Amino acid sequence: MSLPTALALVSLLLSTFAVLAVGAVYSRLRLLERTALNPRSALLADEVLLAPEALRPTGDERNILVLLLNDGCAACKLVWHAVSEYAPARDLTDVRIVALFASADAAGSFDDVPGVASTVDPDLWAALSEGYTPCVFLIDDAGRVTDRRFVYGDTDVPALLADLVSAPEPAGSSRAL
Repeated sequence: MSLPTALALVSLLLSTFAVLAVGAVYSRLRLLERTALNPRSALLADEVLLAPEALRPTGDERNILVLLLNDGCAACKLVWHAVSEYAPARDLTDVRIVALFASADAAGSFDDVPGVASTVDPDLWAALSEGYTPCVFLIDDAGRVTDRRFVYGDTDVPALLADLVSAPEPAGSSRAL
């Protein structure tokens, strides 16, 4: 066997291993998404995530819908556009929608929307952040995070908002590992 042939076989072996490793990581992430990251999952059902006091409903509000956004993602713009069409057209007297930003620069890159309160607070943002934006949280009147959804580029955001605003409290936990 010549040296070039041996090098080619070794590189083929390494490439095969790399493809298998990437495939294994991808399948584990998909499994995690279907189980622990699924808001309807019963995994960790006894764990309750409490929202910071500033993000709890007040008065006649039944729930708060918190949009965790930043200025660096295209999906955040999609969520903002969907909310700008959804919120003014609905009677949301018992639900307050709050857009939560970590910095004033991030908040400044989004237009004002009637019916949506914009809040800039890095501490509140960090308390809810799980490392991915955009993320939508539903907080009940007891301050519990009853639902949490990651929003991807292909997510039907208006249907997601309608589902969260009208959704009863899920039986399982929505907290990731």
